[in-house]
Amino acid sequence: MKNLKFFVALLVAMTVASCGNKAEKETHQKSNTVVEKVKPGNNLVKGARELAAESEALKKLDPIAIEDLKKWFPESIGGLSKTNSDAIAMAGAVTAFVTYGTHTNKQINLQMIDGAGDKGAAATGVFRAIKYDKTNNESYGDYNKIKEYEGTVVREDFDKNQNRYILGFFYNDRFAIKLKVTGFEQHEIWNIFKEFKLDGLTN
Repeated sequence: MKNLKFFVALLVAMTVASCGNKAEKETHQKSNTVVEKVKPGNNLVKGARELAAESEALKKLDPIAIEDLKKWFPESIGGLSKTNSDAIAMAGAVTAFVTYGTHTNKQINLQMIDGAGDKGAAATGVFRAIKYDKTNNESYGDYNKIKEYEGTVVREDFDKNQNRYILGFFYNDRFAIKLKVTGFEQHEIWNIFKEFKLDGLTN
């Protein structure tokens, strides 16, 4: 998690440093910048540069219309019926929420942020940095681990007492996803996510 926070801070520093040719030249001349304090070959710098490039690409995209997003979510997921959903512009970033299941002991919740546009690119930074996180912890049956599902790097947290899995990741180079699944088996989680068929949103 410390690495994840450092990536976000480093991304902000590099984004500011890249604004304008004059500012860029002045930044390179300073010896006390965040980037110059880290060795050029350091993987953290490489990752931050990749995140900055991703941000620039996302800023050029148009966010999905809120009304279109409201209509997107399936009526049922994982055998559970949709009980609540909405899509709004939160701090300028298009964000959607949906819940399936009426009982908290067996329920699916998904939060999604569209990374398109200036606000979306900024709001998804933490999720995009997950692929550089190496944090893995386990205690008394609970854990948080970095895993990979079909090429997507995911931070997976498990609460044994609640039998709840929370997955955080950046999907399809576009969407920040937080998926909370309660009352299911671990091997079912990714298939549950695939039922949302988010690929169709941008195709």
